[in-house]
Amino acid sequence: MTRRASLCIAALGALAALLAACGDTQSAPRLTGDPVHYLLTLSQMTSPDFTVEIPATSQPAAGFASGDPAAQNQLAQAGLTNAASVTFIRQVDFPTSNGPIEVVDSVAAFTGADGAHTWFTNDSKRLDQEQGAEGTSTGALGDEAHATTQVATAPDGVQAVQVTIEWRVANVVALLHVRGRYGGTRLEDALTLAHKQTSTHLILPPS
Repeated sequence: MTRRASLCIAALGALAALLAACGDTQSAPRLTGDPVHYLLTLSQMTSPDFTVEIPATSQPAAGFASGDPAAQNQLAQAGLTNAASVTFIRQVDFPTSNGPIEVVDSVAAFTGADGAHTWFTNDSKRLDQEQGAEGTSTGALGDEAHATTQVATAPDGVQAVQVTIEWRVANVVALLHVRGRYGGTRLEDALTLAHKQTSTHLILPPS
């Protein structure tokens, strides 16, 4: 092999290594804080009459997976490191209410973006399979996002709606459930909260 050929091969090897490094999501910017600090706060609710029903608390995998063994296994395989959740509620007259009544916000942090993407993909499919779930668009939100709506009728005939938004920012996946009266609670209400959370809490460090 000539010296020129050896130099060319060495250069190609260096280029391949560089390209591999660029594509390595593990070395990309990550969120490394406590997930409790990634959650929405009371001051960010859409109405001043919200209160905290369940304070921001760290969650084990079983809690984040709602006790589903298959989901727990998927979380472990995806590299879950920790998770957290908080619940806000308003005491209102439901049949005449406008705006969200209950907001449940959860976040899960993974060792890398690949694992977070895997969990996001699997959990999005699960959300689509829930009873009465209808997919809807979130527009631009995080690195990838998914939303569903579900409508149910109470015994008194008043309809309730749940808007669920799940989205990923780097190695963190956020899951937001917004519930209220159908017609009084909209996808836009949930998206407003999701964008607030992303712009104030899910901020990546400089690369």
